[in-house]
Amino acid sequence: MDRPIVRHWKKSLGMRAGMAALVAIALTWFIRLDVSSEAEPLGLETRFASALLALKIRLKDPPRDPPLNPTPDDLERGAELYHVRCSFCHGDFGGPAAPLAKSFSPRPPQFATKPSRRPVWMNVDVIRHGIRWTAMPAFTNMPDSDAWRIAFYLERRAQSNAP
Repeated sequence: MDRPIVRHWKKSLGMRAGMAALVAIALTWFIRLDVSSEAEPLGLETRFASALLALKIRLKDPPRDPPLNPTPDDLERGAELYHVRCSFCHGDFGGPAAPLAKSFSPRPPQFATKPSRRPVWMNVDVIRHGIRWTAMPAFTNMPDSDAWRIAFYLERRAQSNAP
């Protein structure tokens, strides 16, 4: 009997058994995975989606300088706009949790409890163009200056909540 053939056959059988075990584990995990809108996304899923979104925005619309230097009046207007247009999904600072947040999948970020870590220009892009396959609409009729005011307001809130 030729020994190298037997060794090759045993090695091949071991690799196939290992692959079958991995497929069985993956299939079991997939079957048990809750994909309903009530389920919280996995941490890895959230990080991966956020990284892809940031990369896409950077490639599509590179960083740009703001058209205004925010004054206290701009920040106050940004707070008003945020309260009227954003707080029911993203939460209101000093107020209750966002009433619509749990009904969306994926969940909108809750800026009242977890500040935005995106650069201001990136938040402006998201406000203006929305995010496909999410509940984030494009506010195309909003003046560009108002989108910047909301983004500056979010940045200011993030800075005030920083340790």
